[in-house]
Amino acid sequence: MLNMAFVIKNTKLNVAEIDIFHDEAGYRAFPTAESVTFDREKLIPIGLLSFNMFDASIDDKVLIALPNLQGIPDGDYGPITYSYIDEQQGWCLDDEYANDDTLEEQDEYLDNYQQAQDEFSANQCLMRRGKKLPLITLGGQPRFGQNWASCLYNELAKNPELDHYYEVTCSLNHPEFEHMSSRDIVYVDEDNKEYTFIGSFKDEAYLVRDSEYLGFAGKFMVFYQPELKKVMLVAEYD
Repeated sequence: MLNMAFVIKNTKLNVAEIDIFHDEAGYRAFPTAESVTFDREKLIPIGLLSFNMFDASIDDKVLIALPNLQGIPDGDYGPITYSYIDEQQGWCLDDEYANDDTLEEQDEYLDNYQQAQDEFSANQCLMRRGKKLPLITLGGQPRFGQNWASCLYNELAKNPELDHYYEVTCSLNHPEFEHMSSRDIVYVDEDNKEYTFIGSFKDEAYLVRDSEYLGFAGKFMVFYQPELKKVMLVAEYD
């Protein structure tokens, strides 16, 4: 059994980092209850991803969603997970969150989300400060050196491979930069299950509408474990 850690694999990334602004082949924004089954009281649907773009042998349709819980935009939680249960229940928050009576839902988030959904329905994109805002950034490598990673892995622990990755990718002129910057990086949990990094999205697209706070919006890192059919979200906030 491995300790929880990020693992840099020898394989090359299947999906290079790309910003998604509109519906694309393999990704649909603002999925509805007609296109995917999920707990509509607890989850706010962001997108529906065809996982076969990351692994051609797995044809899962992965719901990317935000829990409608107080404190999400403030980074009050560590990793939060939700899973696909069955055809009847669909995607649901995992028990440790769904059954916690201290967690409060936020109507404000739903109001802001509805505005974003209406804007997308009208324009097929989202605009902020006069520019198109990415719905999500798919693929690429997770960005280390930020607070979110410490929720998953103690960077003070010995990991020479990750130390070497930091050293190489801090310099565009390093002879190994091209190689290391294109490696597949996965997260391995305490049960030795590998989580694929799907990408990231900003909450200003969905939860934050007040222009006063747009410059301070956070980001959600998204991972998927196909064997468990589990999505893991980790928030990055200053």
